[in-house]
Amino acid sequence: MNAVCLAVAVLTILVSVGCNSAPKPQGQGPAQSPTGENYPMLTTRAKELEEALGRKDYAKVIDLTYPPLVEFGGGREKLLAGMTREMKTMEVEGVELLSSSSAAPSQFFHDSSGIYAVVPVVSRFKAKDGIFQTEGSLIGISNDGGANWTFVDATGKDQTELRKVFPNLDKLNLPAEKPPVKVSN
Repeated sequence: MNAVCLAVAVLTILVSVGCNSAPKPQGQGPAQSPTGENYPMLTTRAKELEEALGRKDYAKVIDLTYPPLVEFGGGREKLLAGMTREMKTMEVEGVELLSSSSAAPSQFFHDSSGIYAVVPVVSRFKAKDGIFQTEGSLIGISNDGGANWTFVDATGKDQTELRKVFPNLDKLNLPAEKPPVKVSN
């Protein structure tokens, strides 16, 4: 189980939507909230993030990370080095991200600095003692009316730390963290 916890921690660092995402059902349109807000580039950027992780292109992953978070984490090069190191540690521990899929945004919040979307994410990991599934969420951020999006993985984050980057965090209803669940051996 330690390897699975490591995987969850690394994915928090990676701000990932996932890699090798399961195909989406035919006819699924752009990211749309239950209130009808529609931001096609949210889906496009999430897919770019999935593909970058699948290629292990961590530089692209950082490019799709919310810039104030990159700065908060010590800058692009420091994050890139840490991400690469942590992914190698996961591989040594026998942990592999099998799949991850994001659902349509569950909510949106607008303020003077931009648009924020909560995007549910389900990921599956292979570890030495089985296959585990985690449920989490991303915060998608657009500062240009929805034309471009960057992401922050909100899964397992200390709310105090997130508030340093998102002062209006209380306006979002982030789902409670759930522990990884073993789904098969």
